[in-house]
Amino acid sequence: MPPLAGKRNIQETLCAITQFPKIKINMDIYLLLKELKKNPSENYESEILEFKHYNSEKSMHNSKELTEEISALANTKGGNIIIGIKDSCNITNQDWSQQLDGFEKIDIDLTKERLAGKLSPRYKLELSEIEFEGKNYLNIYVPKSKNSLIATTGGKVCIRVGRSSMPAVPHEIEKLVKSLHSYDWSDEDIDIDFKNVLDKDALKAAKAGFAIKRNIVIDSISDSSFLESIGATRNGVLNKGGLLFLGKSNKIREHLGNFEYRFSWKTKSGNLLENQVWSDNIWNTLKKTKSLFKECNREWNYDFEGTSYKLYTLDNIAFHEGYLNAIVHRDYNEDGMLSVNYFRDKIVISNPGKFYGGINGENISYHEPRHRNKTLAKILMEYQLVDRAGMGITRMSINSLKFGRKLPTFIEKPEGIEVTMQAEYFRAGIFLITQKYVTNCGIIELLVLNSIYKTGFKNLLDLESLIGKLIQNPWEEIINSIEEEPFKDYVELRGNNTGIYVCPKRKYNNYFEVTNPLPKQANSEKHIKLFKFLKTHNEANNEVLMKHLGYKSAGATSSLLKKAEYTINKGKSRNSKWYLK
Repeated sequence: MPPLAGKRNIQETLCAITQFPKIKINMDIYLLLKELKKNPSENYESEILEFKHYNSEKSMHNSKELTEEISALANTKGGNIIIGIKDSCNITNQDWSQQLDGFEKIDIDLTKERLAGKLSPRYKLELSEIEFEGKNYLNIYVPKSKNSLIATTGGKVCIRVGRSSMPAVPHEIEKLVKSLHSYDWSDEDIDIDFKNVLDKDALKAAKAGFAIKRNIVIDSISDSSFLESIGATRNGVLNKGGLLFLGKSNKIREHLGNFEYRFSWKTKSGNLLENQVWSDNIWNTLKKTKSLFKECNREWNYDFEGTSYKLYTLDNIAFHEGYLNAIVHRDYNEDGMLSVNYFRDKIVISNPGKFYGGINGENISYHEPRHRNKTLAKILMEYQLVDRAGMGITRMSINSLKFGRKLPTFIEKPEGIEVTMQAEYFRAGIFLITQKYVTNCGIIELLVLNSIYKTGFKNLLDLESLIGKLIQNPWEEIINSIEEEPFKDYVELRGNNTGIYVCPKRKYNNYFEVTNPLPKQANSEKHIKLFKFLKTHNEANNEVLMKHLGYKSAGATSSLLKKAEYTINKGKSRNSKWYLK
């Protein structure tokens, strides 16, 4: 860790404490304690850090204030309470080292249970003791609560405001509830007659679509039964999701908020060909957006070996999934605009809110799906607009990669989430292989194909690192894909002294526009066997590797190992072993 440089660096360090194991936590707090010898403690207290001082364990357990501090941290951002630090206002002559009074050693497990028992619901805390210059200190780490408000057993819900903890007032409690992962904005009931607030034409069209999907006669189902079936009402009471889905635009604004939509289309030179802004229900918005997208999504034909393929600037499925993802996951607690900005080479979808449920831009492709607006998602599921299995991101990715386009990117910005998909760009060879020969490609296969386009090879470790950002267990997935039919007919592994590479098979080099293919060395298979063995077993000595590689002498084995730049030898003589770098 770099040396601390004042208050900001220390607080950044403490902000990251939750990301490290306890030994690392103690190291960070040790650095903080060193700073407190030179500066007043109030310089470092913040929204995530509190110092406390108690004369004994008994006085700590008798302190209602400590329980309130824990409640406040849990309901705000989480943080740390360090016990054993005197208030700087009680220090004379600016001898700040007097702040470091320490705290007696305690039974960690018992204290953890006693503190948790003073919270409602019981809350899991992490406690650790730190030795610093002969004195003991207690660190209480309080995680942020994601699924419930944490109150004292006396019923007091507290929040952290700057360096202070205080009871939350009603409007603050309401805001806290709406920030919880278990909270569903779209499930809240609205005490109004649906007949007065729903768009009759949208309701009629939605009910007709429902009847067709369920293979029932439309006249056999009433409006109220239909709304109950799709989850727009519960026991006849309309919810926010139902109003948002089929409501009149003025009633949505009146009862929910001003949720606007925008679709703009710019040429490469910056000319604005389309710029529409509107407020409406989701049913009408999907219809309008689909029409606008179709208008600007240029179509052309690609002919190859007597077959004509219809292509578009951007894949319809990729856009459809991206747009629905924005509708379902946007934060409806905030007024704002869901916008589509279409440029010649990309399309950008932006919606208010932040990532939800532990999802971020790095893990979104493999994280367990989380619906911020569960009731709204359920309504859209009835029309197969949203997938129950959370396959939307996967379909967005597949339907971009199969054209040789980049993976969609997901970025959280202060104004909301921004999704960018590449448009127009087209790799003919990738498209033909996935359309004509390997028609059931998944993300792994498509990433492999795209990574070797034009270059003719991709280092296997680099590929593993790339795919590891999208899925778990990338090594197994890559090998399984490369070695399975029919994919193995188009790509292969080649090894040499510098590493193992994924390459197109020679007869398909023209599909990948490869002009300078990686030569296949005579000992390529030996390198591949060596790499796989060390990848699986982590280590091996010369004798084991000689047998595995099929060499008859230790000299030949040693020669291969010493020239292999991707391996490293550790140990001496008979105890030496080989590892991957």
